[in-house]
Amino acid sequence: MEDCYKALLLGTTSSVPRPFWKFNRQSAFWNMCCHTEDVFKTHFRITRKSFSVLCELLKSFQKKDTNWRKAVPLDKRVAIALCALGSSGEYRVVCELFAVGKSTVCTIVLEFCSIVWEVMSPTYLKRFPLTQETVAECVKGFELLGFPQCLGALDGCHIKIRPNSEDAVDYYNYKGWHSIVLLALVDFRYRFMYVNVGTPGRCNDSYIFETSNLKKMLNTCNLLRKNKKNICNLDVPVYIIADSAFRLTQTLMKPYPFNVDMPLVKKNYNYKLSKCRRVVENAFGHLKARFRRIGKGLDNRINNANIIVSACCVLHNFLNENNDHINAQWLKELKNIDKNQHPDQHPIIFDMEPIAEEIRQAVATYLSCGDDIAVDDEVVGTSDNIGGNNVDIGDDDIAISSSRYSS
Repeated sequence: MEDCYKALLLGTTSSVPRPFWKFNRQSAFWNMCCHTEDVFKTHFRITRKSFSVLCELLKSFQKKDTNWRKAVPLDKRVAIALCALGSSGEYRVVCELFAVGKSTVCTIVLEFCSIVWEVMSPTYLKRFPLTQETVAECVKGFELLGFPQCLGALDGCHIKIRPNSEDAVDYYNYKGWHSIVLLALVDFRYRFMYVNVGTPGRCNDSYIFETSNLKKMLNTCNLLRKNKKNICNLDVPVYIIADSAFRLTQTLMKPYPFNVDMPLVKKNYNYKLSKCRRVVENAFGHLKARFRRIGKGLDNRINNANIIVSACCVLHNFLNENNDHINAQWLKELKNIDKNQHPDQHPIIFDMEPIAEEIRQAVATYLSCGDDIAVDDEVVGTSDNIGGNNVDIGDDDIAISSSRYSS
């Protein structure tokens, strides 16, 4: 380097090589240590087969070589992004594993998330506006789980962030930490049908839903009424299910308010609704367990948090479609981190929609017909476990396999 500066001063630079403008790092991690399937999935949270399919889908993620240096290969760029999202470590740890700069890791992660959303979300996430095929598939799936006329389960999930000091008060939730909310509608196979990402943590789930496009789409969707079913002499439309933090409407069913003297019919209804609503809680658990950067909390800039969470939801659906199963050990680790972290919310009890109450009563009566009702009081008492952070480890087979859904 000193010789270069001397040559510049003397005006004799033609025979002197250009100085390096990047460090020549060396690492054997990517080239040698990730060839076995178990090690590969541990570090990148997906199988090698899914990794190959993902690289094929993201060909536009490849960068071209320049006159200055060769670009990072496509497979290595994808691996860097997956390792960063699947790790709770800092970016400097990832850059040492792949022998690249920290700024390179940051750039690759954001570019990866943007292109995943752009290229893959139309196929693997966007299911609105609804189609007849989608409605029929989801209703059939929830009927097999024990709940009629259900399209999906709705809930919110808080994700830790580090906002700027001037914006911190908006993101301060009731548990005493800063977060953004992921509001999601999930189908019977743990697939995200709709996501709303980025609302400040001080807002409750019901407020987010009431002001979201999801509610508008549900209220104006004729397919929900077209696919009605006669239950106990009442035409019941297709609806979604949620916990007591939401308002009871014709398109949203929630549990009865719990009390000690609750009739068995209502207890049975609450129990079965809670059992089916676990699909959304488990989907959040799988998302956080696989992508530990979301589970532990995002240290990225607040402006970049939304695209990272959205892209991880798309990748979750992609891996679900490719039967890339979650590791049970990841869920156990998440359970220890995620315990008691979800902000408390007050249930909405005063619902003033008589037709919605009639629908709920008809469904409750239908569920109790022919059943030998024996409901665990402890389960019913916690059926309004608001938050979506519960991780149910032993119930993976609740999800039913089916063919790829239409976009």
